[in-house]
Amino acid sequence: MKKRFLIAILTAISSISHTTMAQQINIISVSEKRDCHNFYTMMKEAFPLAYNDPAAPRFIFFDNNKNFIFGVGGYVQLTGVYDFNGVENYNFFTTSAIAMKGHQGGASYGMTIGQSRLFFKLIGNTDVGRLVSYLEMEFQGPQNTPKLQQAFVQFKGFTLGQTWSTFGDMTAVPTTIDEEGPSSGIEIRQPMIRYTCRFHEHWESSLALEYAQASYSTGEYAKTIRQKIPDIPLNIRYTTSNKSHFQLGAILRNISYQNQVTDKDKIHTCWGIMGSGLLNLSSATSLMFQTEYGKGIANYIQDISGMGYDLIPISNDGELKAPGMWGLFAACQHNWTSDLYSTLTYSYARLEECGNLNKDTYKYAQYAAINLLWNFSEYGTTGLEYVFGRRNDFNHDYGNASRINAMIQYNF
Repeated sequence: MKKRFLIAILTAISSISHTTMAQQINIISVSEKRDCHNFYTMMKEAFPLAYNDPAAPRFIFFDNNKNFIFGVGGYVQLTGVYDFNGVENYNFFTTSAIAMKGHQGGASYGMTIGQSRLFFKLIGNTDVGRLVSYLEMEFQGPQNTPKLQQAFVQFKGFTLGQTWSTFGDMTAVPTTIDEEGPSSGIEIRQPMIRYTCRFHEHWESSLALEYAQASYSTGEYAKTIRQKIPDIPLNIRYTTSNKSHFQLGAILRNISYQNQVTDKDKIHTCWGIMGSGLLNLSSATSLMFQTEYGKGIANYIQDISGMGYDLIPISNDGELKAPGMWGLFAACQHNWTSDLYSTLTYSYARLEECGNLNKDTYKYAQYAAINLLWNFSEYGTTGLEYVFGRRNDFNHDYGNASRINAMIQYNF
């Protein structure tokens, strides 16, 4: 796998070299402080970035007319972890994975480079408008092999491909070294067709069809089947003159399953609403927040995604129910200097009922984190973070866990 990936990269570089000779392609290195030809700004503003998405690429290829600019970038990140209560994944401090009191594995330490990223980005001025294409990989596959995270094309308001869900607001998610982040965050990448319309200087709205993997529990009398209808999220955002913003979102889901008692396919209609925002309280302090509520939206809530809670069995007649679930987070980021900053985060996520599932089912969890990050150079960042989590089940069992993260990252 690694060999194939390296061959593909070398082939791409070779192809660019031949094109360079034929079309006089130029290559430069850009940054925020050295924004040659405004390329850095163009690359970064082509789409809103999440807190842990790579910034604008450092190396830019462009033709003499500057109609097409192609960037290669990413970062190498080494994270050292000391885990006090046995959360196994060193990249993700997932509170739903906390073991109950009396069953925890004890302290451990580890190191990971899995959060390192590599991306390619193209912006082209075509005869019919500007086109943006983006491809991003993270090294979290088996033995740190590349894993596709985002791959999309943007054109005339449309986004086609895989990127962050329209139901969420990644620009309101706080900065954490822990890649999991707030337990209630809506942080999921999905294939989609999305249209975004900016109908005023301060207002914009997005509507999408998204392919979501429903995750539900069938019990003994229902069966999982393939989905028949895409998820339909919608949002509307207001941005103020000081770059603060508020966003409201909603989603409609139709989850398919088979009732084995009646031997018929069923569709359960589910829904969710959310509100989020980022408030720039001063030049040095920002407040981020999000809250959501819905039925059958567990797939979108960070802490319980993929755990089978979109639908749950409630009886022996093969019928499934969409339980209510909700969450919220708030965070404050303060810039002590232009290069030194901290974020304090608190999050809560809750499942309202467990139906016929065992009573050791997840009920709610809390997540808190505080960090100090330092941009020690134009391309380098390092930091230290403390994370605490607590999980409670329906049978009143609970478990606490905590972790220290230390990170160094270099962008290229």
